[in-house]
Amino acid sequence: MSELAVEYRRAVAEADADGATVDLLRQLLGALLLRLTRLPAPEGADRTGAGDEVYRRFQRELERSFATSRNAADYAARAGYSLRTLNRACQAATGHTAKECIDDRVALEAKRLLAHTDLAVAAISRRLGFTEPTNFGKFFCRATGQAPGAFRAQERP
Repeated sequence: MSELAVEYRRAVAEADADGATVDLLRQLLGALLLRLTRLPAPEGADRTGAGDEVYRRFQRELERSFATSRNAADYAARAGYSLRTLNRACQAATGHTAKECIDDRVALEAKRLLAHTDLAVAAISRRLGFTEPTNFGKFFCRATGQAPGAFRAQERP
């Protein structure tokens, strides 16, 4: 973690965004994430429980469908579980309900698109399955505390 922080500070201080620095930061982050996955489970946690399988199925389905559905009951049905079972698995894995996990994933993708593309807010709205850009704007404000345009301006000075 300290190596990653040092390289990031160096890149920011030098306003250095060349390919080598970005690649180094990616590699360091990858190594950190790999080490985190190898950490032992906390006391009392069961990584092989049935709830983990439910959550893994939900995650796979969420990655496939977050841009077309934000209804937790749809995900539960596609994964073959009740909404209650899905919510229990999500609560155990993340501390959030299935709906909160879905909204978090949509918000993450919205942030990514706003920060790293030149797509109009309306185009991002359509890409994420919103019928109206105003609905997307309200969703984004509720999820992040900022309007989409303000978020983009902050992320892309």
